[in-house]
Amino acid sequence: MRIELLARTLAVLVVLWVGIAPASSQTPGSPPAPLAVGQVVDSVICIGDPSESYALYLPSAYTPAKRWPIIYAFDPGAQGRVPVRLYKDAAEKYGYIVAGSNNSRNFSMAESSKAANAMWQDTHARLSLDERQTYTTGFSGGARIAGLVALRCAECKIAGVIAHGAGYPDTGQPWQKDAFLYFLAVGDQDFNWPEVITIRREREDMGSPYRVRVFPGEHQWAPAAVIEDAVEWIHLKAMQAGTQPRTPAFIDRFFNRMQMEASDAQKGEDAIAQLGAYRSLVADFTGLKDVGEYEGKLETLKKSDELKKARKKEAEAIAEQQSLVAGISAGFGGLAEASADQKIESRRALLEGMTYLKRQAEHAKREDQRLVRLRAYNDLWSQGIETGHVEFARKHFANAEYYFRLMADVSPDEPWPVLLLAEARTAMGNKKQAIKDIREAVRRGLKNADYLEQDPNLRALSSEAEFQRIIAELRTK
Repeated sequence: MRIELLARTLAVLVVLWVGIAPASSQTPGSPPAPLAVGQVVDSVICIGDPSESYALYLPSAYTPAKRWPIIYAFDPGAQGRVPVRLYKDAAEKYGYIVAGSNNSRNFSMAESSKAANAMWQDTHARLSLDERQTYTTGFSGGARIAGLVALRCAECKIAGVIAHGAGYPDTGQPWQKDAFLYFLAVGDQDFNWPEVITIRREREDMGSPYRVRVFPGEHQWAPAAVIEDAVEWIHLKAMQAGTQPRTPAFIDRFFNRMQMEASDAQKGEDAIAQLGAYRSLVADFTGLKDVGEYEGKLETLKKSDELKKARKKEAEAIAEQQSLVAGISAGFGGLAEASADQKIESRRALLEGMTYLKRQAEHAKREDQRLVRLRAYNDLWSQGIETGHVEFARKHFANAEYYFRLMADVSPDEPWPVLLLAEARTAMGNKKQAIKDIREAVRRGLKNADYLEQDPNLRALSSEAEFQRIIAELRTK
């Protein structure tokens, strides 16, 4: 499977990860002001480093008189309030604090490390936390940061990771059997679907705790129902481990739901879903319920021809995606530095190849064929964006501009590549064209004024009257 350029960047930059320093028992200056409970606070400024902030949700029942579990969240675009708002309802229901960094972002390991450290220090200075119930979550590159914190920060004692749209961080070493929980959520059109499916198989074979949820959608944070499922699962596992008091009604409700999932999967002849349900009934409820019946069913299913066929079908879908991508992706390599004639030919081949894939997906007769082609298309689109990011990080701004413009042409309704074009052109000193790009991004659906204002790569535009007009217009919509 193709490993994202982001993952390879993590492998190179992992030496920058210095871990999270133990939280200080003394906070300099005045005691921090009390934080609001029962509502999302978009920005809590870190006392030890005012350049760092995080979004926060404290359950309405929060009191420092008891210790609370916490979920640390990492959004790839440094928008901490996005995951905090997504997790808010489940956090309120089950009594979890959620803190989302406003500084950690994709393609900046040093910045993400600093942000995680600052958020950790500040929450430990301000809040009453249960060190036995510390979790991390993230989407895309943020999911890899969440996994890296769990893997590299032994003193953090991370109990589990909730990864959206991505799998493990690429540390350059084979992933070993671990004891922490891993909940993986991925869209059925997500280019990282093969990676998550492969990890599910690996964790199953190693006996490592996991839960996987595939939902209808692309590369994105999972929907609310999946997020609640994730929180419920870590809550159940905490009861199983003895770090949460057992609630019989909650345990029975979850158990009954898994029984229903197993029954539905059997009726629908879905061996993969059946495996997930049986495995949960055994692994997640041992010590909480009588699971003897399902231990036998799980062992029988593992030896069945139906499961072998289902796994073979998954492997074939992964191989087909790899083949479709490989046939087109070679055009990305060195494209920005090629001769003028080579650029024209490579650009034509990439546009035609990706357009053809999209057309094939739209006219596929079978759902599995449609999904493979959509994932391949999304894989290529991601490669183009990530290659541009790498060129940008190297300060090869003209090359970055080339890749972002190509992806903007491939996807004429997507605002993201046009916004990246604006960043590249800002770095090149072409403010006039950068503002035109931002206007185009707005026309394509960009609505987040805060993101534009807080984007460090657009900071040079902040004094431009037209840029401020765009911000004002967005705020009035």
